[in-house]
Amino acid sequence: MFAIPVPAWAQPELSEQLAAKLIDQALRNEPLLWLPFPLPYDVDRASRSKDAQLLAALHDHDLLVREDTMEMVTVESASGTRRQVRVGWRYDYPNETAESQTVEGFYYGRGRLKNIMELSPAYLIGDYYYAEAYIQWYVEDLQDWVTDPVFLQARTLRRSQESFEKPFEKRIFLMHNGTDWGFWQGQPGAL
Repeated sequence: MFAIPVPAWAQPELSEQLAAKLIDQALRNEPLLWLPFPLPYDVDRASRSKDAQLLAALHDHDLLVREDTMEMVTVESASGTRRQVRVGWRYDYPNETAESQTVEGFYYGRGRLKNIMELSPAYLIGDYYYAEAYIQWYVEDLQDWVTDPVFLQARTLRRSQESFEKPFEKRIFLMHNGTDWGFWQGQPGAL
């Protein structure tokens, strides 16, 4: 009895140009959202905290709405317990976006490929070939509100502003499905 070898498909070729095209397209297709805190968010009107400053700036750029709040609270002090009125702001997404919004956050730009630093040869895991790339990328379509000086304290937004000169770096994966290469989210072999 003879064993007939089952032909494995040949290792697919992946050029750096094709990898660059696929990676850049995947980065452009994924909008970048900044989510500093869940909304709605209540703050005292007199607060000068980082969150209060960021919320006020988002409101000033018409990304949030705010409404007055007032509540009676019990305050403990050395002289005893007393009631006091606390006034504040409640920040939330505008009504039209809250109804249609599926993902929370504020759109601030899109990623673009700057450079492929390393590209591995294709390797087989299970039934599929994968390739690993170590890339540099930057943010394009940066929204005007991001350049407000208040947002310099938010590292993600600050780094996004300077990302063309100081690009972000990350490792990504590409997968060959038997006919074409494509961008792969997650670890190779995990379906």
